Amino acid sequence: MKNFRRLSFAERLGTVALTLTVASWTYGANPPSDAKPPVPALLQKMEGNWSVTEKMWPGNGQAAVDLPAATAHRRLIKASYLEEVMEPVQADAPDSFNRTSYFEFNFTTRQFEYFSLDSRLPQMMNERSTVNAQSTASGGGVTLNGERFVAPTWGKATNVPFRYRLVVGDVKGDRQTVQLFLTPESGKDRKQFLAFEYLYTRMP
Repeated sequence: MKNFRRLSFAERLGTVALTLTVASWTYGANPPSDAKPPVPALLQKMEGNWSVTEKMWPGNGQAAVDLPAATAHRRLIKASYLEEVMEPVQADAPDSFNRTSYFEFNFTTRQFEYFSLDSRLPQMMNERSTVNAQSTASGGGVTLNGERFVAPTWGKATNVPFRYRLVVGDVKGDRQTVQLFLTPESGKDRKQFLAFEYLYTRMP
């Protein structure tokens, strides 16, 4: 049996220091899995209270229709995702509505995700960006693609199916534009057109 020399106090202290140094390197290179990634700059800039001007286009090449002025309250939930609640300025108006949406960047799928539900057309709508879209959103907006939804009435037609995409513009100064584009899946004219536009202006 080999004889093992007993380490001195100074040698043991040096071993502990080396172990702690290696551990700190490992921790720095591989942070714990529960570390929360930073919220994308776009979502941070969107937080706050906004006045909203809404427009709707009934179809390709048709004139815009002004919708009731609204206010939007946006807040970051636990530094993870953005919640928005939009309501008309006149809450007791005959055309009163509530629109709630959620916006986030999913660090698992590397995609922006958007969910909304509007009392004017109560259908859950989900849109997602392309993978790794975060880098393109650093200095601009984000395009999110939806799948398919059916409008109960659209003009004189009923149960009209659409494909759609949402463009969340960058916040420039105290203004931001969000646009919804529709592509009809039935009828003669199946060209994509701008259907809704929300112009946000930050409130004092």
